[in-house]
Amino acid sequence: MAEAKSAGNGGMQKTVDTYSKTAHQAVDRAADAATAMAGRLGEQVEALGAKGEELLEMKDEWLDGAREYVRQNPFQALGIAVAAGYLLHMLMRNK
Repeated sequence: MAEAKSAGNGGMQKTVDTYSKTAHQAVDRAADAATAMAGRLGEQVEALGAKGEELLEMKDEWLDGAREYVRQNPFQALGIAVAAGYLLHMLMRNK
């Protein structure tokens, strides 16, 4: 009788070991996938940061260009500003 009980426990232990091994493998695969995803996300964040810096530099270049245009063509710049203001007024007014 003790031998039958022992054989039953051995089979149960084998099943538990199998499930445990499968669970560990699944956790390892999930951890590997999460690590890979975090790496890709980090690369995307770095790329966005670089793009943001590039856009800020572009903004500065455009502002410098606009300032230079106003210095060289003050009357034309004034005319453009008045026309743009009038257009915005026409677009925003209530009918």
